[in-house]
Amino acid sequence: MKSNNQNDLQGQDEQEVVTGVEQVELNDELIIAQQEVIEWKDKYTRVFADFENYKKRMNREQIQWMQTAQTMVIKDLLTVVDNFERALSQKTEENAAVYVGIEMIYKSVVQLLTKYGVKEFTEYKEFDPEFHEALMHKESPDHESGQVVEVLEKGFMIKDKVLRPAKVTVAQ
Repeated sequence: MKSNNQNDLQGQDEQEVVTGVEQVELNDELIIAQQEVIEWKDKYTRVFADFENYKKRMNREQIQWMQTAQTMVIKDLLTVVDNFERALSQKTEENAAVYVGIEMIYKSVVQLLTKYGVKEFTEYKEFDPEFHEALMHKESPDHESGQVVEVLEKGFMIKDKVLRPAKVTVAQ
């Protein structure tokens, strides 16, 4: 018959063997869990970076959309400026009182355009297709070929970009 000590030792050995097997299983589970943590961290990092890029892209697109909308409105407003200038060119002594108000409104519109970075072209000597649109060619003894003879519609820029090219007549 085995003594209690032997039974205890045999029980301890079995317990240690079970504990050893469980330890291996636990180590395997730990390794798997650590790998999953690494994968989740990688996924989180990628999703976070994608989201940050998305926010930046949306901000750029929003700014671009606002600039496009602003440019469209300002471009349409240039027609109003042209009409004011045509009206002011018809000023006579008889209707001078009416034109005082028209001049005030015209100046306000021009100030508004200036506030938003709109500038009228100042260079009209040589034809430049980037800034001018040739509507007609004309013989001119006073101008060399390729020079602007007449400005039919003023050109404008906004923040160093052509908003509306000037419509001109060019010497042949």
